[in-house]
Amino acid sequence: MSVIDSYLETLFSPYPGSPRMQEAKVELRAMMEGQYQGLREDGLTESQALGKVIAEFGSLEEVSSVLGIDREIHGGPAGSETAEPMEHLTLERMREYTAAVRGSQLFSALAVPLFVLCPVPLLLLFAFDGQPSPATWTVAAGLVILLVMVTAGVLILVLRESRLADFEDIEEGRSPVTAQVRSYARNLRREERRGYAVATAVAMALWILCAVPTLLTALATDDSDNDMIVLFGVSGTLAMIAVGLFLSIRAGWAEHAASTLLQDEDEDAPETSTSPAIRVIAAVYWPLAAAIYLAWSFGTGDWQISWIIWPIAGVLYAALWSVNMALTGDRADAGAQGVGR
Repeated sequence: MSVIDSYLETLFSPYPGSPRMQEAKVELRAMMEGQYQGLREDGLTESQALGKVIAEFGSLEEVSSVLGIDREIHGGPAGSETAEPMEHLTLERMREYTAAVRGSQLFSALAVPLFVLCPVPLLLLFAFDGQPSPATWTVAAGLVILLVMVTAGVLILVLRESRLADFEDIEEGRSPVTAQVRSYARNLRREERRGYAVATAVAMALWILCAVPTLLTALATDDSDNDMIVLFGVSGTLAMIAVGLFLSIRAGWAEHAASTLLQDEDEDAPETSTSPAIRVIAAVYWPLAAAIYLAWSFGTGDWQISWIIWPIAGVLYAALWSVNMALTGDRADAGAQGVGR
């Protein structure tokens, strides 16, 4: 553990070497070693694990409350009041939080697909209308349904937040990470890892294959006078995307709970990436794809061509997921190498 020892020496060097600070150094070293071993058991390389551990514990000021050295760090006079020590998580409270996350994850799994599916009623109404310029009532009805679905998605997310309101201290990482917390979180992650991996694999397959319905209906328009048939395929494409999102989000409840308890993040999914740019792209990706498709189709009338947006979008989203995983590994390696110098 020479890297961790060097890091701790650098971390504590600006402060007096009092007996309390020496005890705090030993406690912090034990915490970092425990986190490192857990990450290694989770399959990370040595450099990735070291990078994550060092990034997680950050500066001494950030963990001073957990170690009980606020006075030594902030230089308060003897007898001055220190910050109220944070209450350690009990096993019962961790289980309550895990159950709340498992229940609330269903809300997210329903809300996000609603945002993806909201254009589908509009597209289907256009397809059944069969005219390049749909009737006014068709457009109005489709837009109303779209807005209702978006509103429903927002309300579902609000309900999700309300269910987790009682665990704000855990969600924000204000509870100390003890050995009991780490052991519980890693066991939870390990028990549910297979289901999460299978759901993620199925979701990525759906996103890559989502082009098939659009492609088949586009080919069918060659034998039909109605170019609007392709909209049925586009609706099928969006449905496959939504199903993939539902599966991946629903199965990720254990990963979310474990990551929060360990005070790290589920960095594989673009929506929860540590990169702000990737998080922004993921948040607007599918609504932007739908907006581009509708603008192109109605603006030019090229329904027989504009469907190509969806297969491209599906493949690019899978690529975005892979790029985010690669960047996560690179950042961890860089962090460990920088400390090791």
